[in-house]
Amino acid sequence: MRQTPFGEMFVFDAHTHFFDLSFYENLGRMKGINASAVDIAERLGWDEAPDKSVEAANAWVQEMDAKGVDRMVSMHTIPSNIFQAAEGIHSAAGRLTGYAAMTPNMEGAPNLLDRLVTEFGFRGLALFPSVFRFSMQDEATLGLLDVAHQHGLNIFVHCGAIKIGFRTKLGLPNVFDCTFTPLEMQPICAACPNANFVFPHMGSGYFRELLMLADMVPNIYTDTSGMGGWGKYLDGNPAPHQVLKHAVEVMGAERILFGSDSSFFPRGWRVDTFVAQVDVFQEAGLNDEQVAQILGRNLERMIRVENQSDAPSAPDA
Repeated sequence: MRQTPFGEMFVFDAHTHFFDLSFYENLGRMKGINASAVDIAERLGWDEAPDKSVEAANAWVQEMDAKGVDRMVSMHTIPSNIFQAAEGIHSAAGRLTGYAAMTPNMEGAPNLLDRLVTEFGFRGLALFPSVFRFSMQDEATLGLLDVAHQHGLNIFVHCGAIKIGFRTKLGLPNVFDCTFTPLEMQPICAACPNANFVFPHMGSGYFRELLMLADMVPNIYTDTSGMGGWGKYLDGNPAPHQVLKHAVEVMGAERILFGSDSSFFPRGWRVDTFVAQVDVFQEAGLNDEQVAQILGRNLERMIRVENQSDAPSAPDA
């Protein structure tokens, strides 16, 4: 629980990344970089990764305890060595909720996702079609989405503008296909009513398209990460509180999730982001119930999970 101008609030962060040792090692193997995990940490100015993913998870739980964060989504970010990350995320006994970053061309992708759900308690699928250059309409992608639909997962889909700071720092190319929009997902989202589709960063530059999709399909959500870019590509460059107010008018507060986009240490959980967003909630004129929904109640409702009785829950309203 964390104290806010709206009272003490249950906080369930919908957008964080889990960077364990396998993540650092994968960066070191990427084209154009010949570096150890230690070298990667030094180049980025990050803390070195613990040897075991369980230790990485413990570091996040300690950070959450210190910052008043009840639960977090932990997104495995590079689609490889996924079981190493899964062991760490699963060890946190519900404080961390796993989302698997996958591509449809991974060998046995549907079975892999099924295992992550049934053996490690993962409750989300994270897809980055603009980064890894795959179509959301391909048969392989639809097969993966079908598994997510069967399990009632949250499906995180990043479209639109994307910036990856660690790639820039390491001199890796940032060549992405940013033409994919939320509207292309309409038939897919409508055909998967048991899943929830989360488009981060208020649509990542496709705010209008996000609202159009949400107006047509009920299982559409967004998160509040990347606040500085919400109005950047909109006519008149509206202030964040204006963007948020319009999103609430169209989608309702019940389909908006708080996201900090926290990822590495020593920065840890982004308190500055949380404080700035709460200020925006005030400027937008949100009430206590709407803020409680955004900060955690919505996501808690969306995480339909068995065998996580130890995970902290929001107190009754």
